[in-house]
Amino acid sequence: MKPLLVILWCLSFAGWISAREPVRVAVYADRGAPDSSVEALEKVLDGESGFAVTRLKAAAICAGALSAFDAVIVPGGSAHAVAETLGEGGLEKVRTFVTEGGGYVGFCSGAYLACSGFSWGLGILRASTVSPLWRRGRGSVEVGPAEGAERWFEGLSGKASIHYANGPVLQPDSAKSLPPYEVLAWYQSELAENGTPVGVMTGSPAMVRSRFGRGAVFVSSPHPEKTPGLEALVRRAVRETARQPLPKDTATLWGLLEGMEVERLWKPGVIVDWRTGFPTGRELKPGDRGNHTHCSQFVAAACERAGVYILRPPEHPAVLLANAQFEWLSDERGAAAGWGRLADAAAAQESASAGKLVVAAVRNPDSAKPGHIALVRPGAKSRKLLEEEGPDVMQAGSKNRNAIPLRKGFSNHLAYLETAGFFVHELP
Repeated sequence: MKPLLVILWCLSFAGWISAREPVRVAVYADRGAPDSSVEALEKVLDGESGFAVTRLKAAAICAGALSAFDAVIVPGGSAHAVAETLGEGGLEKVRTFVTEGGGYVGFCSGAYLACSGFSWGLGILRASTVSPLWRRGRGSVEVGPAEGAERWFEGLSGKASIHYANGPVLQPDSAKSLPPYEVLAWYQSELAENGTPVGVMTGSPAMVRSRFGRGAVFVSSPHPEKTPGLEALVRRAVRETARQPLPKDTATLWGLLEGMEVERLWKPGVIVDWRTGFPTGRELKPGDRGNHTHCSQFVAAACERAGVYILRPPEHPAVLLANAQFEWLSDERGAAAGWGRLADAAAAQESASAGKLVVAAVRNPDSAKPGHIALVRPGAKSRKLLEEEGPDVMQAGSKNRNAIPLRKGFSNHLAYLETAGFFVHELP
């Protein structure tokens, strides 16, 4: 992206953030969540910071009150007591809330509650604990950002001393139906009192995030909300996890798409979860390494977050999905879902600049080999330049780019690029 366009985009996105309504936050405030934990969150998420905070009892959650909120926070306390108080009906209400796009934020016991490794919990995070011995102690521990997550610790000198109170020592769980989590921060020191295992906490995840259905999950084992100087980290966690409003124009759409971090996620050469772009850890089949790319999965995830359906897993497997998406977009199935075909690259650029969702796709004439698909960006290229290099696109592939000319992005498909199609969908 050219520097001037970057500046203009940043200004428009910043304007959108400042103009959006306050994030509506429900804080669980019932048995299992002491008043001190609830009050700590209320102090950090005051109204002037762009949040509207409401305490909710378990009965209100069971009655469906979460539907009026963008995020729910389960503060520190007792995860068992929270689970018992909510009951299976309340737990299911929270699961449904996140599945339908709401955000879940858990601190300490709220992190325990999210894990799939406990039969009594929510099961919305693919994680368990390394030991059933959980009383590791209370005090300060050192935490540092994971590679690529430094922005979460913006303003700090690489690491932070954070209040800790028996939070979970997390590890990946075997619940394969859930996407893997992404580590945002690692423990750099540990407490190991009361006979708990020594050496397992340092180097383990302190903060992680993932997705569950259309919603997002963030959990923190320690307590940044109870640590002076880490208020901005807490606010970022809640804001980025909360339900995102569906985009209605160009600025909001591309703010959402840029936030998916395609240059860091959906990386080639590994198997990823299609919704998040996080590596799953599964082994590739022989011969796959080096050409295992995820253009179609990224486009499917981007469309879902924009509130638009395109052919995606599990309706079609990830393998050769781009070819299938091209065929789906080209026939009555795509039309029934609201997609229309555009005449050429100029129409594609014009539609993207008008705030519509536009994709460029090509089908490989060899049905055993992959095609390619990408998102068309807004732009102001002349017709001559469009003919030479095509509109700019955002894509995953052998090159993951926020912005790249179509001809470069589709460089592995130049032999049949003239058969590419442009398809448009109005925002909901």
